[in-house]
Amino acid sequence: MREKLRQFMIGRYGTDGLNQFLSIASIVMLLISLITRVSLFTYVGMVLLILCYYRSLSRNISKRTEENYKFYTIKDRITGKANGLKDQWANRKLYHYYRCPQCRQKLRVPRGRGRIQISCPRCGTQFIKKS
Repeated sequence: MREKLRQFMIGRYGTDGLNQFLSIASIVMLLISLITRVSLFTYVGMVLLILCYYRSLSRNISKRTEENYKFYTIKDRITGKANGLKDQWANRKLYHYYRCPQCRQKLRVPRGRGRIQISCPRCGTQFIKKS
């Protein structure tokens, strides 16, 4: 039986990070549909599960690899922003965070220094804020 499955999967894509995400998301949606009795969650969960199986059994490996790369790009962007907000929250007693009015660069300024002139390292704009 194991050999038949191995022969069937030759030349097919298999699983990756996006497939794992889709399968977990489908399970969550199906559990939510059981709890809330809303059929929309059932349909969304089934569509995600079908998409997961479609990607696993696909023979177009280059396209599935590209989709997985895009998924990880978006995931890394979201986790980077989340980690930045987490660090900002952890340091909230030590630093104030401001954005440069010119280029929107996020700047960190120590607290308790009164009114100070802040110089943006990216564009060189200077502005005054209370720390």
